[in-house]
Amino acid sequence: MKTIKHLLAGILLVSSTMAFAQNAKEMAQNKNQIKVDKNQLTRDTQEVELFKEQTIAYLSSNKNKQALIASMEREIKQTEAKLARATVEVVQSTKEVATDRREKRRNRRQYEGTADDKKDIIRDRHNKRDDQRDKRDDVRDENEVERRLIVQQELLSAFKSSNTDDAVILEKFSGTMLADIEETKEELGEDKKEVREDRRERRDDRRERREKF
Repeated sequence: MKTIKHLLAGILLVSSTMAFAQNAKEMAQNKNQIKVDKNQLTRDTQEVELFKEQTIAYLSSNKNKQALIASMEREIKQTEAKLARATVEVVQSTKEVATDRREKRRNRRQYEGTADDKKDIIRDRHNKRDDQRDKRDDVRDENEVERRLIVQQELLSAFKSSNTDDAVILEKFSGTMLADIEETKEELGEDKKEVREDRRERRDDRRERREKF
């Protein structure tokens, strides 16, 4: 009997430690993303101002079209990189949801109706709700970036082959850059919220370990 109890205690300890480590990893990822978003926001703000200056200069003189093309190509490359990051975030949030499911199954298998068990079930619900919302946000962000990339590529192609609608094309492209800035601001707020959620989950994990061991 003692052997079985020791074995169960060991399994619980390993599971709890793995959950704690996963939450710590998620927090580190979100903190790093906050840093990336802040740097990107500063860069994008500077680039959209430069693009506006280049647009005014081009439309007033019909010169230096290549400079605008270079700026548009640079922006498209950055959007491609952002799409790749967004895809990674969807994968990460999917893993977080899967981790919640494993924790929920583990807690339900060990459920004995104690006060601690009931607290575990409530925590599982909160974590699952938060992570599912984060996944929905990540999928939405990925789709928005993908749509913006397609629009930017079409506008660049049109600008290269036409001189008649340049003002309209450039205004639309500038609009995609401004939309990207607004999206980055939203993502920054979401990342800060996720860090707060990660802190709460780590506190819950520590509390759960103390309650069980």
